Amino acid sequence: MVKTSRTLLLVLVMFSLVFGGVAVSLSSQVEAADVNLAQGKQVTVSSTEASGNIAANAVDGNLSTRWASTNSDTQYYIVDLGTAQSVSSVILRWETAYAKQFQIQTSTDNVNWTTVYSNYSNTGGTNTITFPSTTARYVKMYAFQRATTYGYSLYEFEIYGSGTQAATGVLDYIKSISGKQTVIGMHNREPNATPAVQTEKVKSITGKYPGLWSGDLLFSANDVNNRWNMIYEAKKQWDNGAIVQVMMHVTPPTQADAGNWEGGVVSHLSDAQWKDLTTNGGTLNKAWKARLDNYAQYLQYLEDNKVTVLFRPFHEMNQGVFWWAGRPGSTGTAELYRLTHDYLVNTKGLSNLVWVWDMQDLDLNWNVYNPGNAYWDIFALDVYNPDGFTTQKYNTALSVANGKPIAIGECDVLPTPSQLAAQPKWTFAMSWAELTFEKNTNAQIQTVYNASNVITRDELPKLK
Repeated sequence: MVKTSRTLLLVLVMFSLVFGGVAVSLSSQVEAADVNLAQGKQVTVSSTEASGNIAANAVDGNLSTRWASTNSDTQYYIVDLGTAQSVSSVILRWETAYAKQFQIQTSTDNVNWTTVYSNYSNTGGTNTITFPSTTARYVKMYAFQRATTYGYSLYEFEIYGSGTQAATGVLDYIKSISGKQTVIGMHNREPNATPAVQTEKVKSITGKYPGLWSGDLLFSANDVNNRWNMIYEAKKQWDNGAIVQVMMHVTPPTQADAGNWEGGVVSHLSDAQWKDLTTNGGTLNKAWKARLDNYAQYLQYLEDNKVTVLFRPFHEMNQGVFWWAGRPGSTGTAELYRLTHDYLVNTKGLSNLVWVWDMQDLDLNWNVYNPGNAYWDIFALDVYNPDGFTTQKYNTALSVANGKPIAIGECDVLPTPSQLAAQPKWTFAMSWAELTFEKNTNAQIQTVYNASNVITRDELPKLK
């Protein structure tokens, strides 16, 4: 989609909660062991609502199953770890029926209990809880006030020991959630001087950060001068637990690096210029590689700082208004994609990039822009057509990806939780900057960010 407006909104809301002398961060990573000690263990509960929502469901590692209690305030869920172990953190993944007030208690004998954490104003979702390391065989969630008229319901009760969580590769993680959950993302467009504007605004609305932060090298003189600021923000977002994406709305190699949208990003190369660009040794070919030398320094900095990047070099390859796009076939836009990939990977030696091949829902004939399966890791579709998230688009994306992950690369109208449940292999869904707030009400945004099948930053594992 062509974007021309430049809206700058910045709302910062910061909060912290301390309960019973134990600090809990609902938007930061648990530094926990790499093994969920609770998974598959024996459990004891105060009650069970129905045969389909049994106690074992909350320790089975499956976020589509859950335990539910009967409809009364005082309930408990006890996990028997089998032996006494060092325990220092718990993650509770609540269904809509959550506990407004609860405690985490530990015991070595299932008789004498110590309260290690108390929460008297819970808001549900995912509670990521840390406490001083303690020896325990039994860990209890003790609830004493419901948030709804129903009982309590947990998708998962996770328990971790002391130490540092083993990191998961970004692409491996994305593959692992395919068919189960969707990471919600936010693109942050101009200016690069303040490259988290929209991310902070969605935090002010929902109380949660997007799981994916996206920035752009961009093209205006001011944004080019502030590219390092955007890259530093990318590192900051990664350090805070987000998945990071970098895009390239840049000028053609016929022009200076700093330029304009109209006549620059939105422009056209002649067939002769295109051939010169994609032919090794051509004048424009050399100019583009020199540009890539410049771009590579930013990506190298992120690699040096152990930041994995979802890299989308050519936005909407079938959208013909862009200088790089709208050329189907093996010698068209796909050839420039391959050239860029090979130069950054083979010549510049970058190894921290997860390559995203991106199309727009202008039609369904996407394969004519495929650079080749060896050149991309994720297929992303930008959904801007008013017909929205149709089954036909979803099935076509699956067919084109041929087993690789698919994602909603961009959208203005957010997919609803029910749409994502019906199309569960969208591994991430990124809304486009200011359009997020123009096309969706605050209530709609909150519904998506609080959905059990949507992953926000606080719910991501430690990544590498």
